[in-house]
Amino acid sequence: MAVLGGSMKSRLWASSGYTYHFPELTLQEFQLKAPIGVCFSGGGTRAMSAAMGQLRALHHMGYLSTFRYISCVSGGSWASTIYTYYRSGAVDDNQLLGPITAPGGITQNHLNYSLIPEMLAYNAQTWLVGVVANWEASPFVKYTSHDVWNYSIGDAYLKPFGLFDVDAASYHPENLAYFTLNDQTEQDIVNCNPGLQGHDFHKVRQNRPLLVINSSIQLPQSNPQNADLLNFEYTPLTVGRAYLSVSSYDQRLYGGGYVEPFAFRGYPPAALPDVNGCSQAKGCNNSASVEALGNTGWVDTDGQDRPFILADTTGTSSSAYAQELIDNFDISRYDPQLYYWAIRQGGYGPGAPQLFGDGGILENNGVIPLLQRGVDILLVFINTESKLDVNWVPNGNPLDVANDPNGYCDVTWPALFGYSNPAWTWNYPTNGVFKTSEFQAVLQAMQTKKKNGDALVTTYDHTVVHNPYWGVPARSEKVTVIWYYLERWLKWEANLHSAVRSAIQQGNGSSPSGPFEYFPNYLTINQNDFDVVALTAPQITLLADLACDIVMNDSGRTLQTVLEKHGKCSR
Repeated sequence: MAVLGGSMKSRLWASSGYTYHFPELTLQEFQLKAPIGVCFSGGGTRAMSAAMGQLRALHHMGYLSTFRYISCVSGGSWASTIYTYYRSGAVDDNQLLGPITAPGGITQNHLNYSLIPEMLAYNAQTWLVGVVANWEASPFVKYTSHDVWNYSIGDAYLKPFGLFDVDAASYHPENLAYFTLNDQTEQDIVNCNPGLQGHDFHKVRQNRPLLVINSSIQLPQSNPQNADLLNFEYTPLTVGRAYLSVSSYDQRLYGGGYVEPFAFRGYPPAALPDVNGCSQAKGCNNSASVEALGNTGWVDTDGQDRPFILADTTGTSSSAYAQELIDNFDISRYDPQLYYWAIRQGGYGPGAPQLFGDGGILENNGVIPLLQRGVDILLVFINTESKLDVNWVPNGNPLDVANDPNGYCDVTWPALFGYSNPAWTWNYPTNGVFKTSEFQAVLQAMQTKKKNGDALVTTYDHTVVHNPYWGVPARSEKVTVIWYYLERWLKWEANLHSAVRSAIQQGNGSSPSGPFEYFPNYLTINQNDFDVVALTAPQITLLADLACDIVMNDSGRTLQTVLEKHGKCSR
């Protein structure tokens, strides 16, 4: 077993301007997949439950294995990480995601008893306050306050699926499992790092899209501001951010490329990437069998205090909720912290402990990292708590204070079209990647769907505009986006058992109440009095059933139509 603190030899991928190197695109497995990405938004246990239903539909339709990417944020990351890596808890995807239930079969009995422990969102019922309190208060342990949130997420959501070891985290963190793509990449790592022979690695299950988990770097650390946040990504192959930029807050470099996940948390390398760095002369085994994966070269990093684990990726991606659960304490003490350094041509930025936070406070839909990766089609699931106002009519000026979307729709959606103003309660000033004039057409299509009692699904061929903050270049070709906006589907509700239908109506009346209050747009925080984020089994089941049926049976069969149009319908 390797003793952490020694040198780790890792591949490194450096970008140059807007020329990015994504190692998955060197692998035939992903070259053969259609350049399609699925985006699961943030939104805590609501997003987790909705994503279970959406994954269920895509699985049963036979599409998931043909798509290249899953991009996710926060609660969407909880679901996507389990789906990508689970090694126990469910025997197969059918059991993990649950059966499809026709609306006529959605009775109170179904809602009360059909959610079983093997299902992905079963633990959305977990009393997370108690889990956090346990990690916060445990004596005789070998972790810091900055691990509390990540470990709590691992304990609550990943542990039942074999993806988090409580005992190792508490007493032997050096034994925590790394993660990587597959057997080959694990063997490559071991060949370059013989001391890791026998160490446990979580690996991606077969026939999965490549997972991209989105987080953010918190700037400034004491009081993060939207204009200063920077994106950060975790995949089975990489950790980092593609675009090299200078923060307006502290004028430091951030980004510039990736290292492998197992080598993260360490200090900057002492030397430049060496294309011959994994060789027998450098103490490595079977160097000829190690795939380069398009890397710039190998680097040696040291100083890792423990392995970088899956709970770190899902925890940092969702850590906005950490502030709700431990809000009596200093954010700089309890938010996740990792040692980070930038990658630049001819060297590295200075390393420093850095707070990492929720991806959703920067870009809650996971769209922009997939635009960097050149996808042609996006399925964007906006699993929001914000209901869509059918009467909201913004004008074409995205900066006009009168266009404030707060209270009218999910504010992260128009932000992708440049709608932002610092006077608004929530605004996302750096996220404009689609042509502003296209938003009104998409919005009106969604509003018409809601007026007609249809599922809120619509498709648009969008113009990608230059975004210098994220390093997204303008494109001559358009990107097809299927937008799925979480809302009631009245025509679906009409086929439900009468008692369930009545409870939904009660939950959406002038004074919402009852077991399905606000359905399907459950509150991200404090939906139920017994916990900050936990949902009940009936709430989880009903939401997943709706989300599944929207994908499989929306009135226009949108997904199948789009894939057939683009010649990407093979399954």
